[in-house]
Amino acid sequence: MAQGVAGLMLVFLCCWGASTLGSEITPTDISRSKSLLASAIQQERFNEASRAVDELILDGSKKAIEALIQVGFAGDYYGIERYIGSKLIGIAPGPGFDRMCELATKDTRPSARIVLTLVLSARTELKANAAVLTNLFDRDDSVALTAVEALAKKDNFALVDHLIEALARQEKKGRKDHLLAYEIRRCLLKIVGEDFQSADDWRNFWEPRKRNYEKPDPSERKKGLTSVRRDPPAFFGMEVVAKNVIFLLDVSGSMEKVDILPEDPGDAAGGGGDSTGVGREEDKPKPKPTPGQRESRQRIRRVQDELIRTIEKLPDDVQFNVITFNHKIQSLSKGLVRATSRRKREAIQHVRNFNAEGETWTDHALREAFGAPGLRAIFLLSDGAPRRDNQLLDTTPILKWVREANRFRRVRINTVGFAQAGKNLRAFMADLAKQNNGEYIELR
Repeated sequence: MAQGVAGLMLVFLCCWGASTLGSEITPTDISRSKSLLASAIQQERFNEASRAVDELILDGSKKAIEALIQVGFAGDYYGIERYIGSKLIGIAPGPGFDRMCELATKDTRPSARIVLTLVLSARTELKANAAVLTNLFDRDDSVALTAVEALAKKDNFALVDHLIEALARQEKKGRKDHLLAYEIRRCLLKIVGEDFQSADDWRNFWEPRKRNYEKPDPSERKKGLTSVRRDPPAFFGMEVVAKNVIFLLDVSGSMEKVDILPEDPGDAAGGGGDSTGVGREEDKPKPKPTPGQRESRQRIRRVQDELIRTIEKLPDDVQFNVITFNHKIQSLSKGLVRATSRRKREAIQHVRNFNAEGETWTDHALREAFGAPGLRAIFLLSDGAPRRDNQLLDTTPILKWVREANRFRRVRINTVGFAQAGKNLRAFMADLAKQNNGEYIELR
């Protein structure tokens, strides 16, 4: 009797082990995991959501990956979205991976195509590369911009022909001076080290050279685009390419400061050469800046003068806004307005009325700027680290908020800081520009 029971138990354990070890999730289990994931995302329960994600990743089938992407990339929960992306980067080639590549170009949601483009940019398979290249031609600019960012990181000559074709399509649509065309040219500059105005110019250069091309020496490579437009609108040297742009400007009390001249104001007029007088040159009293020189070095005056020059040059197909911030936020208009002659005159008068006072509420200002529909670029200028109630703010949450708010919009954030403002500001402004595909410059 005992031997019979033991035998039955052994058979049961063997059957149980055979039915569980190495088995795949059944269609019913996929539906369950999908429902659990949706519920956990809705309630922002990360642990439960991550377990459901792990179940679907473990299955790895076409249906499991499809369910994961459908629920996880709806743009509802940034934390689990990043977790899913990290898991998808490592899935093995197979039906699930193939379906991911397919959805990267065919999912109807731009948000899903953006995330999948970023995921596949970390893979080396031909199908992954093909999906990223396909999205270079996506109908949604945010998706196409994401593809350009991904291709710039790959830095491969095999991409050049595709980038030239994408540039040609932008020109055919009459968008040669739009942000996407500019970013394609910037990507070509990074990969090839050369800069040409049109797709035809690029083809004429690249076609006879691509089989044996060698990059120029780093010291000889061009650093920035030079052949796109003549005398374009620019803000402290950064070209205003986007057609929907916000100038986000710090007018806190510290903007009243007058920065020391980088060179003695009397150097140019005082002549040079060896001194033959009595005493050493460094012992002589240095001339004080004139009132005009002091005014020109006041931070808020420098910003006003530069922004007025920028606004004057904006073409009429640009939509823009000017937002100032200290302990409150003030906007030129409720939204972006077209750069007509009348609107530009109003904006210039608005800029001339800037007053510097209060604290630096940069976090609130960024939230205000991101409320603008269709926004493509922000030019943020500040001379101080974010501050509230006379206390410096931790900038990590601000950077995290911007990264989350911008993950589907791909707004370019260019930042302008002041060398005299301290390392906290410089680090924050540099990081903000870098994580949002922008440029950081420092005024002296």
